[in-house]
This record gives sequence, C-alpha cells and structure tokens, in this order.
Amino acid sequence: MQALIRFFFELALLRRAPQDLPASPALLVLFALGGIVIGALNGREIFGGIREAGGANVLDLLLTMVMLFVLLQFKGNAERWQQTTTAFLGVGLLAGVAMLVIGALSDSLNVPELAVFADLVLAIWLHIALGHVLRHALDIPLMAGVVIVLAYTMMAFNLIIQVFPVVANA
Repeated sequence: MQALIRFFFELALLRRAPQDLPASPALLVLFALGGIVIGALNGREIFGGIREAGGANVLDLLLTMVMLFVLLQFKGNAERWQQTTTAFLGVGLLAGVAMLVIGALSDSLNVPELAVFADLVLAIWLHIALGHVLRHALDIPLMAGVVIVLAYTMMAFNLIIQVFPVVANA
C-alpha cells in the first residue's frame, strides 16, 4: 500500500508515468469509489448536500471514463484505458484528500481564505498532473494534455451543474 501511495505522489509530481501502474480492475474500482466518496464530502456545500454531491461525482466519473475512452480510441491507444483511468482517478483522489484535509484545517483555524487559496493551488497542480497523465497516454506534449484537461473540466462542470445545480449560498 505504501508503494502505491508513493507511486501516486510521484505521478502527481510528474516523476512517474501511468504506464508504470499495474493494470488492475480492483484498483480502478477502489479509486472510483474513493473518488466519489471524497468528492461528495468536498462538494456537499456546493451542491447542497452529500447526496447531490455524490450524484455530481458519479456523473463526473462517467464523463471522465468516456472522455478517456474516446481520446484513447482516437489515438489508437485503447489498450491504455485501464491504466490511464486508474492514474486519473488516483491523482484526483489524492487531490481530493488534500482538499479535505486543508478544508478541515482551515475550519479549525477559522481561516477560510486558507482553503480558498489552497483549493486554487491544488486545482492548478491537479490540471498539470492530469495533463501529465494524458501526455503519456496519448503521446502528446504536456501543454496539450493540460489544455485537454482544462477544456474537459469546463465542459464537464457545465454539464454537471445542469443536472446538479450549485446552491445559491455556496
């Protein structure tokens, strides 16, 4: 387990590649479920409750899986789907846990600005780390991977809020 956690830290720091990850359906499912739970906890205020945030995260998971499948099919690298998706979900889970910890720390210190700033830094880092995953999966430059991730994020968020609207006081 320690080796797996270390792998994802190294992947997030752009030192490893998704192809170094073992192809494991169990790992993919574990990260998918973990991402939904952590995402629901992080998004409960934005979406007005844990149930709504969970639904939004399930929809995001499905959109992510389809987007990766389509991109990999288009590039002729469909065999990389499981490792790429696992890497995407693992890096996202790592960022989600960090956001949860920082949010709790921010609340306990009564410094909400800390969470806002940390979320911004983590979002930037996450897009670069996910772009790094796409760089390897699609054999493209890092900047192209980051642009794809940014475009996907905007598209997915706009679709998700059509189904699970953001609450007014968030």
